[in-house]
Amino acid sequence: MKKVVIGVDVGGTNLRAALINESGKIMSRKSRPSEAKKGIDFVTENLINLINETKKEKKIYGIGIGIPGIIDSSTGVLTQAPNISKVKNYPFKEILLNKLGPDIPVILENDANCAAVGEWWIGAGKDVNSLIMLTLGTGLGGGIILRGKLWSGVNGMGGEIGHMTIDPDGPKCNCGNYGCLESFASAEAIRRMVKEELNDKNLKTILRDEIKHSSIHDIPEIVGKAAKKGDRFSIGIWKTVGMGLGIAIANLTNVLNVEMIIIGGGLSNSWDLFFKFTTKEAKKRGLRAPMENVEINKCELGDDAGLLGAAYLALNENR
Repeated sequence: MKKVVIGVDVGGTNLRAALINESGKIMSRKSRPSEAKKGIDFVTENLINLINETKKEKKIYGIGIGIPGIIDSSTGVLTQAPNISKVKNYPFKEILLNKLGPDIPVILENDANCAAVGEWWIGAGKDVNSLIMLTLGTGLGGGIILRGKLWSGVNGMGGEIGHMTIDPDGPKCNCGNYGCLESFASAEAIRRMVKEELNDKNLKTILRDEIKHSSIHDIPEIVGKAAKKGDRFSIGIWKTVGMGLGIAIANLTNVLNVEMIIIGGGLSNSWDLFFKFTTKEAKKRGLRAPMENVEINKCELGDDAGLLGAAYLALNENR
């Protein structure tokens, strides 16, 4: 009988869990609100309930959990998580084991690392041994696979590519630094650029009318639609996104000489709007030989990359 694990993706809005076998087949799915704004204790309680609902009477080999935050892998402590309230050195793994019981191993990993593992396992990177995953969502996450293994640093805090400085005089990032990649290539960055530039009353753009009665969360999608209509300001925003990614990709390729860069997350749906700027900038700034040998691809697994990566880690945890 094939091993079955639970893969979990913890989001700021929803928790998603799936029963997944060792071939990567998703057998069933469940979800529920995370209530992240109420704090980590609410998230944990909801997560435990979701896991119990998902496993029911099934014999589970392990549980893999991807969470947007910085995790100390040696202790299972969630040191910080920008999209979940009241997180500071939270003993996440210890609490989960106390609630779920010690019989089922629990693996905690950063959500972007999980996405990288998923795409390497059965997605866009299944035929390579080294890749870097960039997840473009509210923020920008990163995951690194080297020689067929996840590289997450000395104690699990590596791979924070979104906080690579690409312009020391750039805008302030949510981390407190200035000019991070995340402040150029993320949904939050697009919202900031729109807000700042629309203060200029001389700026001609159809966005003013388009976003007038829309939710702030819809702004990146609206900017995408406006760019497709030929709105020059909106096209300029995607150029900024693409160029920022290109600078980062050149630096990463120069340093790590990987076989593939994979771009995922919600903003990857606007691939056609930024990709030409990304490749142009990367080729301009990267060393010729490594840039000629790296593929830059869109993710294949979509939102399931994190679930599948978390499952893979649970299936292959050393016991």
